[in-house]
Amino acid sequence: MSDGNSTSIESVPPTDDNKPIGSVAKVVGLPLPIHAVTGGQVVKRRPGRPKKINPRPTMEDLDYHAETSKLKDAFIQQDPLVKAASSGQTSIEVLQRIKTEIARESAALLFARNEEEKYGRDTSQMSSRRISALREIASLEMEIRTLGSTVIDLRSEQFQKIISYFLECIKEVAVETLTTEQVNIFFNRLETRLEDWEERAQNLVR
Repeated sequence: MSDGNSTSIESVPPTDDNKPIGSVAKVVGLPLPIHAVTGGQVVKRRPGRPKKINPRPTMEDLDYHAETSKLKDAFIQQDPLVKAASSGQTSIEVLQRIKTEIARESAALLFARNEEEKYGRDTSQMSSRRISALREIASLEMEIRTLGSTVIDLRSEQFQKIISYFLECIKEVAVETLTTEQVNIFFNRLETRLEDWEERAQNLVR
């Protein structure tokens, strides 16, 4: 209704352009735009990646971790290299063990490389890793030889041959000068006295 001096104001039905923001989205269940959720304000995020929040471990996770830790500790204690490093063995013996372990890894790389080559895959990285392992073995061998010139390895094959020759000389003299019974008694006692002699003697030259 209007008279000559007034203008009627008709209500205009809302359209897609003048509907309140988010009204349709709420009805049909669509996600609201950010400016609608924040009331028109722009939300700024700090530079960098958002902080990742890790969930708290469950009791099952903790039990699994505890069991895995026990298995890992047992495996480490039985490792030959760990035993060699912690049992008071000589530097040469430890280096020999390290050389053996590197050689095993090198052999494993060669096996894996051969398997990959069957499928025509690139094996250049495996070859490079194996070459590095072989270089380490060569370096250790030179270091062992250097130490061998200054360190007495009582368990070496050369030294064992010397000990055997020395005992054979004693036996010949004993047979020439003692009765059979005395020879047997002497070598029985000598054999008992020489048990683990390498370890006891090694402590004298360390």
